Amino acid sequence: MFKRNTMLMLLTLGLIALMIFSVGCGAKDPAPAPAPSPEPAKEEKPAWPQQDIEVVYHSKAGSGGDIFLRAMGKAVEPALGKAFVVNNLPGAAGATAWTRVAKAKPDGHTILGISSTLVTAPLINKMPVNFMSFEPVAMMFIDPMVIFVPADSPYKTLADIVDAAKKNPGKQKWAGGTPGELGVVAGRELMKAADFKVSLVPFEGGGDAAVSVLGGHLDAGIGEYAEIASSVEAGQLRIIVAFNKMPLNQEIPTVAEEGYPEVDVRKLRGIVATKGTPPEIIDRLVEVMKTAYDDPSFKQYYESNNLIPEFVVKDDFLKVMEEQHEQIKASLEN
Repeated sequence: MFKRNTMLMLLTLGLIALMIFSVGCGAKDPAPAPAPSPEPAKEEKPAWPQQDIEVVYHSKAGSGGDIFLRAMGKAVEPALGKAFVVNNLPGAAGATAWTRVAKAKPDGHTILGISSTLVTAPLINKMPVNFMSFEPVAMMFIDPMVIFVPADSPYKTLADIVDAAKKNPGKQKWAGGTPGELGVVAGRELMKAADFKVSLVPFEGGGDAAVSVLGGHLDAGIGEYAEIASSVEAGQLRIIVAFNKMPLNQEIPTVAEEGYPEVDVRKLRGIVATKGTPPEIIDRLVEVMKTAYDDPSFKQYYESNNLIPEFVVKDDFLKVMEEQHEQIKASLEN
């Protein structure tokens, strides 16, 4: 009896052990919790600028481009977080300034303020650089050019001054810019279209040209409105015609309205960078330049100076310069 009970007990214990073993073997380890999805990487802006920005310009202080760059510099400094320092390097019809930036380190800390002169001058003068030597950043404005005379000049209209020039070919003296400046090209184009001739006297800056006209040393001048605005407002100079319709002075006729639509001259203003500047820094430059339009003081400046906003960037800006290059080239060859 005892032996049988012992056997039953052992059998029972064996069954219990087998059941425990089976349950243990059938259980699975809990699955590990899924790893959290990585957050999308935030796009980091390049560490630029790391120092003040040097903006080189080819004309003297007081020129239209110099005035423009200094006004724009104040507007973009909050976005830059650094100073926007204009460095005037006149000489060699623009090549001094352009070569300085062409040879600079391509890090976005030395950039070039340009006008259409970068497009026109290499067509007239042999130069080591041209607009293709740089990375296009942004075209900002069209700067209307005008023909101006002393306030007491007998010439009231374009027809007056052209008729007088035809009677005495080459006797009149007009202030122009440096050789290759768009003002000089505009003067040549107008002389060709209207069939007259004057002497175009070169100046390194529009301010100097305006002073010479004011002093009665010259009969007229071709330049940007911004260069002479204060003298016009003071009643010392008078505009007889504009090459582009001016937003604030709609009453002033254009060359086209005066009968010469073939004289189509638009002076652009913008920024380019050293060739090889990384695309991400070019993009940051574009961002910074665009903020200028939001600055109330800069808006007051460009509206009061008849500048026409046109924000065209990178490859599209290059296309604008290419088109102007072909236009001026064809004009000079005819």
